[in-house]
Amino acid sequence: MTLNHWARQQPDAIALQDAHASLSWGELPAAIDRVADRLERDAGQRIALLADNSRHWVLADLAALKLQRPLIPVPLFFSEEQRAHLFSRAGIDTLMTVEDDQLQIRRLQIPATELHPGTAKITFTSGTTGAPKGVCLSADQQLQVAHSLAERLSGLGIRRHLCLLPLATLLENIAGVYTALLMGASVQLPPLATLGWQGSSGLNVEQLLSALHQHRPDSLITLPQILSALAATGERGTTLPELRFIAVGGARVGADLIRRARAQGLPAYEGYGLSECASVVSLNTPGQDSIGSAGRALGHNHLNLSAEGELLIEGNCMLGYLGEPPHSGVYATGDLVRVDNSGFLHIEGRRRNVIINSYGRNLSPEWVESELLAQPGIEEAVLYGEARPFNCALIHAPSLNNDQLDAHLARINARLPDYARVRQWTRPEISMRKQSGLYTLNGRPRRAAIATHFADTLESIYATDC
Repeated sequence: MTLNHWARQQPDAIALQDAHASLSWGELPAAIDRVADRLERDAGQRIALLADNSRHWVLADLAALKLQRPLIPVPLFFSEEQRAHLFSRAGIDTLMTVEDDQLQIRRLQIPATELHPGTAKITFTSGTTGAPKGVCLSADQQLQVAHSLAERLSGLGIRRHLCLLPLATLLENIAGVYTALLMGASVQLPPLATLGWQGSSGLNVEQLLSALHQHRPDSLITLPQILSALAATGERGTTLPELRFIAVGGARVGADLIRRARAQGLPAYEGYGLSECASVVSLNTPGQDSIGSAGRALGHNHLNLSAEGELLIEGNCMLGYLGEPPHSGVYATGDLVRVDNSGFLHIEGRRRNVIINSYGRNLSPEWVESELLAQPGIEEAVLYGEARPFNCALIHAPSLNNDQLDAHLARINARLPDYARVRQWTRPEISMRKQSGLYTLNGRPRRAAIATHFADTLESIYATDC
């Protein structure tokens, strides 16, 4: 199905709705054309989009797609330094924003950089370091995922999708907006703050719950931490909204969380995806479901395992990273997996040290640790936060008192994006390097060993501040 098909089939039905206005399916094609005309007249060849969720965001995205001009969504939670890196790295010549419910277009004087041929979108992750990588995707790669999802979700009766995640998140952009539109559903686009978001890694659950009752969606995409919070409100006796389908991913999801959510009437289904594969790779659905797995692969993906159990994906993979050679062949994900006899994908762990918090933000612990270790008096620092709502650190700084350490942390946190900040810290009683098996001979922390050794300490931190 195409957008024009739904415009003919249901011209009076709502296609896009935000806090200011709605667009019917009959109005949608002309609205896209009007924005495309503005882009042809006023924009350059590489367009950055920095805006909250709204109908304007979607129209700008679809207009750029129609014109085949690369669009670069800018995450709202990026620091100024990260935004400057994105603009420079992608050679942005046009910035689109939304002000007073109007789309604004501004030309920039930034030198062009080389892009992979066919690039329609460059998605920047939250960044494993302070300088996020750009993933270059074609239009076909994005739409292939959306078509596969629309096919798998057909029959669920999804008529209203609520965009709970920022549209600059590729998962919401493709699996949310594109998929919903291909199914002829209405896309609800309230501002993120009205959904309870506080930065990129904080949430007011009561405000979210109120918004869900107000918008009454059939489907949404969420993250483990948010799903857990919703399940907890149900467990306390709060009435939860009725939905048809909740996709949960972006970070590791436990089987117990899925069971808790479903026990409260939340139809939660785990999926797995990567920006390098245009978001969703596999997904559970009511008709194909195995709790504890990340679902079966979408039809366009070809999955294999290396001898070490690393997931290798062939087929719908990126054009390449921005500024690096083109990608060809299989994509090695860095994830250790197993595939059961029924074809369900089970994520076992990660080959890399990258932390993915429970809000789906990813970062390299070495980045934050290097900031900590640069402070006078801090001798050892190891960061944790995998599948957690915030980061904590084990810090050995025998020459500093607690007030001095807090002052260091305040300065560091002030220049980090919110998902990379250290909320809590604790001191080991003695140097971790002096404890057997916690550091390698060349001075690198053995993260798993340290996590096991300090398991009770780490658990107590999260138990008292969650």
